[in-house]
Amino acid sequence: MYFDWTDFLTFAEALQITPDSPGPPEAALRSAASRAYYAAFHHALHFACKEGFEPSFQRSDHKEIRNYFRNYNPPDQTRRKIAQQLERLWDQRRQADYDPELRKEPASLAAHAIGMARRVLKYLNSLVDD
Repeated sequence: MYFDWTDFLTFAEALQITPDSPGPPEAALRSAASRAYYAAFHHALHFACKEGFEPSFQRSDHKEIRNYFRNYNPPDQTRRKIAQQLERLWDQRRQADYDPELRKEPASLAAHAIGMARRVLKYLNSLVDD
């Protein structure tokens, strides 16, 4: 059965709305930011694979998928926006998963990551509609 990677975004949104429910709140909000990244990353990866991108299934895929959209030929503004949002999301995910002290409040981190993931999905959907 195929997993719908956008379900990670739905899960992230649920964590953001009620971080006390699964709690502890900071862990829930950090997890929301991380899941938002993976929703966008896997959706972008799936999209690119349909166009011929071949992932290595290694950690380098996180950088390579951004490069794929950034360096697409012919140049495309929407694809550059996808690369830019994925870059920012990757940084947010790294902070959420590894930094013991966040640069911003956990709720803000989660909200920002979820917003960026939504934009990536919107941009990808616009490429399908073209």
